[in-house]
Amino acid sequence: MSTYEDNLLAARFSALAPEPLPGDWADVVGRVGARKGRRPLAPGTVGHRRRRLLVVLAVVALVAVVSASALAVRAFFIDKGFIGIPPVGATPSTPERGELVLSAYGVTKHSRNKVWVYRDGRLISQRELRPGIKHPPGSANRDSTGLLERRLTPNGVERLQSEILSTGLFGHDREFEMARPVPFFNYIDVRNGGRLVRVVWHQDPPYKSEHAYPLATRAEATVLQRLIARVTEPESWLPSSAWRDRRVRAYVPAKFELWYGAWPLTVTYSRVLKQLPAPAREVLRATKARRMRGLVGTAGDLVPAYTYVHTVTTEEARSLRAALVDAGLEVDWRVDDVALAYLVGARHANASAISITFVPILPHDEPSGPGG
Repeated sequence: MSTYEDNLLAARFSALAPEPLPGDWADVVGRVGARKGRRPLAPGTVGHRRRRLLVVLAVVALVAVVSASALAVRAFFIDKGFIGIPPVGATPSTPERGELVLSAYGVTKHSRNKVWVYRDGRLISQRELRPGIKHPPGSANRDSTGLLERRLTPNGVERLQSEILSTGLFGHDREFEMARPVPFFNYIDVRNGGRLVRVVWHQDPPYKSEHAYPLATRAEATVLQRLIARVTEPESWLPSSAWRDRRVRAYVPAKFELWYGAWPLTVTYSRVLKQLPAPAREVLRATKARRMRGLVGTAGDLVPAYTYVHTVTTEEARSLRAALVDAGLEVDWRVDDVALAYLVGARHANASAISITFVPILPHDEPSGPGG
């Protein structure tokens, strides 16, 4: 039992009996016998056996209450998504790690969708919502559902995997350009022969490149656009037998990545770290940071940028967030996906700022970004 559970149970029992009650057992038994016109029971008689029986029953009842309370704490599931750090006591998704069978990212019905499916049956999804779109059940807010979890049967996982492989387009990694307008960037990963195969398609390359990607045929384009809709909305066609549990629950991660850095590139790692409150610096210095290269800017005008990344447990993430809140740091509301970001220091002329962002880690040990 965790310290959290111990404290919760202690508080409950304290509320029921804040002070020990005075009294003597023999006196109580004697008074009961006298009221009924009976002689007080002497030590060693049936009364003492009854007392022992009552004590045993009380202990059994206490054990039952403790067990039930502990189970109640451990079974704390959240029936809607959230942004950032999960509430204290929320049950993490199990198992902590899982084998990724497929993942997808694409736009359907003017909404960006992400899906991850694991061998153990977990289907984790997230949808970025746009004005005028009906919010799915369990949405975190008007902009995002947050990370939601449902459970497929082994047959359900196999049906989704087969739906993708049956197209014949996933024999090896490939990237297509589309002749007709399609959403900016789409991909599907699927496990084929022991490895993940990725197919990407877009109207224009999402970055500068001299490489010319093959143009998808009309049939290939139709198949891929239909496929992304089916993979990101499996509830629309999978039968009830494919689901072990269709109820929506929030995905509760066991770990987070902390991304921090800034634009322009002249803002260094040490400067970012110095501007964090002291309790946050202490937690971060206990773990080693790694540098992650990325691209910032607009399509066709992207330049390299670097982010420094720490991996922390959910409890460590809670401590860090508390330190940032206590320091009065402002939430960066430009992040409306599943991550939670805080602005650190002053804004820059290009509307960017130094920030620290909490990003959930998924069961295949990857963050929940578009490329995860």
